[in-house]
Amino acid sequence: MTGFRTRSLVSAFAVSAMSAVAFIAPGTASAACTGANLKANGSSLQANAQKELWSKPFNEKCVGSEQVVYESTGSGPGLKSWFVGENPAEFKGYGPENAFVGTDQPPNETQEKEILTKGSAGAKVLSIPVLQAAVALPIHLPNGCTADGGKKGKVKRLVLSDATLQGIFAHTITTWAGVPGLLGASCEKTAPIVRVVRTEGSGTTAIQKKFLFEINKEAVDGSETWNELAEKNENLKWPAETEGLDRAKKGSGIAELVAATPGTIGYANLNEVRKVTAFTPAGGGGENGSIFWAELQSKGSKYQDPSTDGESNTAANANCKGESYISLDKVGKQGKFPPASTEDVWNEVTANKVEKASYPLCGFTYDLSLTKFSDFAGSDAGNEPTAPEVETIKNYLTYVLSTGQTALEGQDFLGLPVGKKGGNVLKIADEGVAKITF
Repeated sequence: MTGFRTRSLVSAFAVSAMSAVAFIAPGTASAACTGANLKANGSSLQANAQKELWSKPFNEKCVGSEQVVYESTGSGPGLKSWFVGENPAEFKGYGPENAFVGTDQPPNETQEKEILTKGSAGAKVLSIPVLQAAVALPIHLPNGCTADGGKKGKVKRLVLSDATLQGIFAHTITTWAGVPGLLGASCEKTAPIVRVVRTEGSGTTAIQKKFLFEINKEAVDGSETWNELAEKNENLKWPAETEGLDRAKKGSGIAELVAATPGTIGYANLNEVRKVTAFTPAGGGGENGSIFWAELQSKGSKYQDPSTDGESNTAANANCKGESYISLDKVGKQGKFPPASTEDVWNEVTANKVEKASYPLCGFTYDLSLTKFSDFAGSDAGNEPTAPEVETIKNYLTYVLSTGQTALEGQDFLGLPVGKKGGNVLKIADEGVAKITF
């Protein structure tokens, strides 16, 4: 790495000079943006927030430059680009061409060590929460079927108990005859249930599998538990995957495939599912239809919708307010939440399956950063970190955790918790951004 120190020192002097120029946060009338243009990649769950709600207004205030460009590749490819899995062919470096990684699957201790392999002693990975999301379960019933469920007993949508949900994805419930609540004289109840899952490693898959682990802590695929399946670098494996399984790229792809295929069920961020009009009343979904997203058991006989306005044409908020998050280790033992710092690992964080008034299948999504980017200069990806780039990362993530939280309102996301219940996650995230250094 010594051959790159001269450039690193030049970058350091550059940022010192720029620090004398006051940074006017995006959102003000005439922002003067310092730093350098950068690119990032990762989580498809974050895609709409990153592209439309955050980077677009941020960049509009940076006159003459497009400072932040986010590519939706999926959490798995995002982690690989920072050397998780230790595959040089997929490593993209830590510089302006790959400055931060969005992921719904924060790295565990092993994965953090892989990231830090390219640095030197003293640097740390920062897992910075940026928003809450609800993972919706899009369903397309078999031909001739409608659902007898939903709030107030209307013919509307299926409600899925914990046992039914886990049984479907474990493939111990293999036909729609095993799912309570189907109506229709010509309903094909004997039709096989086809699970639609991701083609690439996915943080949304990790959220889903960790929730299923909370329901069933026993092995579901040979000797492996849901948690072990979730924690893999490539979390692509599912129980009995040779039957009743199809795959699609990104959450949006899952929603589109389910909408087009009777007898299917999938999982995707609420924001991605509602954008497929087949799941809204305007597209024929919902009441008296066969295409919808499910309500999930929250406590006893109570069920909750992933959206605060139900299956509407209009976006609302993810129904995650007041969510009681927990930490759950690999054997299912509950630990302290939240982790004290973004320097800690957050991979064990999951939503409690028992919720009083919120949808239980919620989760955080994160942007990964580093405490000492200069320690990663000279990596063999040929994409060196620079001081101006690091300044842009801090400016941008500061914006994401301030004005960007308000921008999430009514967009099928939810900002980070700020109250005492569940911990002040926004405060921990802010402290994490302050630790980003060149």
